[in-house]
Amino acid sequence: MNINPESIKLTEEEGILELSMNGEVCRIHRIAKAFPKSEPDRYVGLMDENGHEIGIIEDPEQLDESSRELLAEKLKSIYFVPTIYEVESVTSQGTGSFWKVLTDDGDHSFRITGRDALDGNDPPDIEITSETGRRYRIENYWALDSESRNQMSDLLPDKILRNRTPKMKSSRSSKF
Repeated sequence: MNINPESIKLTEEEGILELSMNGEVCRIHRIAKAFPKSEPDRYVGLMDENGHEIGIIEDPEQLDESSRELLAEKLKSIYFVPTIYEVESVTSQGTGSFWKVLTDDGDHSFRITGRDALDGNDPPDIEITSETGRRYRIENYWALDSESRNQMSDLLPDKILRNRTPKMKSSRSSKF
C-alpha cells in the first residue's frame, strides 16, 4: 500500500519509529529502500515487528521537514558505509578489539567481536562489521599510511596478505 507522505507524521519513541496516520499510531520496526541502487531517494518500505509491510512512502521528499529528517537519519544509519582513511588505534578487548578511526564521516569508535569481522573477499578492499552491525570500509588497505596498517596488521584477512599488489583505484591516503 502506498502511503501518502503528506498525510503522515513520523516520530521516534524510545528508539522506535512511529507512524501517525488518520489518528492512529503504528510502530515501525524496520525500514528499507525498495530500490536502493536504481531509485535510492524514493520508495521506502515500512514494516511492523513481524516483518509485514505497513506501506511504502513513494517520495520521502514530500514528508514534513521533521519526518523527512528523521527518516533520512534512520536510512543513513542503515545504508551509509563510512570509508576509513586512518586507523588511529586498535585495542584488544577479550576476544575482540576496540577501534578508533577517521572516516569520511568524521571520527568513529567501534568494537568488533573478532578477526571474522574483517571481510577481505575483494582485495585490497576490506569491509569491517562492528559488533552492532554497522559497516565500515577500507577502499585499499595498501594505500593506508603505514601506522594505520600496523595498527590492524594482526587482524588482516588472509586474502589481503596474499594479494599484495594494490589495484589501481582512487583512494585517499591523507586525512583530508
